Amino acid sequence: MMIQIALLFITATTVMIPIADNGLVKAQEINDLTKTEEKQIKKVVTKNMSKGKIPGLSITIVKDDKTVYQKGFGYSDLDEVKPVTSQSLFELASNSKAFTALAILNLVESGQIELNDHVTTYIPWLKVKYQGKEIPITIGQTLHQTTGIPASTINLIPVSNEDHALEETVRTLIGIELDSEPGKVFQYATINYDVLGLIIEQVTGETYESYMKETILKPMELNNTHLFRDEEINNQMTDGYKIGFLKPQRYEAPIYRGNKPAGYIISNGEDMAKWLKIQLGTMNEVDFDEKIIKKTHKADRAVDVVGNEVFYAGGWFLEPNEQITHDGMNPNYSTYVTFNNEEKTGVAVLGNLSSNQVQNIGIEINEIVKGNVVSSDIEDSNQYIDKVAFGIILVLSTLTLGVLILIVRILIKIYRKQLYVKPTGIKSTLKLTLSLLIMLGLSYFIYLIPSLFLEGYSWEIIFVWSPISVQVAFYSMYIIVWLIYMFSILKVHFKKEKAW
Repeated sequence: MMIQIALLFITATTVMIPIADNGLVKAQEINDLTKTEEKQIKKVVTKNMSKGKIPGLSITIVKDDKTVYQKGFGYSDLDEVKPVTSQSLFELASNSKAFTALAILNLVESGQIELNDHVTTYIPWLKVKYQGKEIPITIGQTLHQTTGIPASTINLIPVSNEDHALEETVRTLIGIELDSEPGKVFQYATINYDVLGLIIEQVTGETYESYMKETILKPMELNNTHLFRDEEINNQMTDGYKIGFLKPQRYEAPIYRGNKPAGYIISNGEDMAKWLKIQLGTMNEVDFDEKIIKKTHKADRAVDVVGNEVFYAGGWFLEPNEQITHDGMNPNYSTYVTFNNEEKTGVAVLGNLSSNQVQNIGIEINEIVKGNVVSSDIEDSNQYIDKVAFGIILVLSTLTLGVLILIVRILIKIYRKQLYVKPTGIKSTLKLTLSLLIMLGLSYFIYLIPSLFLEGYSWEIIFVWSPISVQVAFYSMYIIVWLIYMFSILKVHFKKEKAW
């Protein structure tokens, strides 16, 4: 649709949006940057939004205790041409983890748990194995992503919006074989933070959502950060998109309530400004212990992520030069948050499409804030996959059309009695049966490809996280394989002369 061309333009006006019980409040845009910085940011955003085909973005920049830049770009809804503002809501994806980590360390500070406690102290049934033997994992290892739980366990997270979804999610880990000995190797497994979420419930006797709202969000005055999608926030919620057939497509992702502690908290640019200042320690009016915040920035330096330079803390990656960062990607949203406690600067980018370009934008804007000009060019894997899948679909569609024409021609000849079935004996029947079994085996092998070659993932989870075109390409492959088989059967078992 032509409307999608509009995502290249920047929303230049403030917008009126409804909020509960308060009539209309003007979405606040802020720009206290220099003209040079503003021009550079506009160039970075325009370039990468176009490159990534991102419908909408919210960008926030803070310095010390001030929000120096807060602006929406593009659209929260392409069909309704609804602009993104600083009040537009996005899923935070893996930037939700820092909130959960903060809750865990708050429980540590209050003496309710210890990081060295075994997870089974609070979830007795969660037994895991390493090299076939039962082995304990600790809360600290879960926090720092060193449990050894495989990354592919994202494949196990059930689609559910039920109250027991969190426990249901964690129960998928019972008896699982760890990839490495706990505490020895970093392996990013999103479900680690769902385990932490369930520990919060077990210790407090509250639901994860209730504890987070009352103990974490309210004291921090993060009033635009939400734990549920409901009618209260529908007017401000952006539509989520993912790439498909070379353009953004609206996508209603499955509901993974059990994965909320790791990836499904919702927020906006205004609260991201507060969140960044809270991390920097420059928002003094917040009623929350600053030293607990700082503890989320302390990594397990015994286990590195990348070459003794990058480490994992409480929902944050610690990078060189004290830069603290996390990116996030859900099936239809992407986020990037970064800040530096020494320089007292922070950047947050929220996008309503699953794309690495959101991370590129955040990295480049952060460099502009630092006074550098550095181009980030992280490859957008989803766009590449989409192009490959689209190409496969075009080829398979052509083959399918050709084979269908051949099949139709044979069927017409059969109808006109120009072709007759060959006599079938035991040998012919066995050959037909064997060929059918081979085809069924081939079909099953195609189904097993992800689990055999992609670390245990399934097609179902791949369809959720990959471009829409991948699913179409998958079924197109099945269709052409069976059509060719059907054509070969017709060709072999029918001939021109009668068999008698």
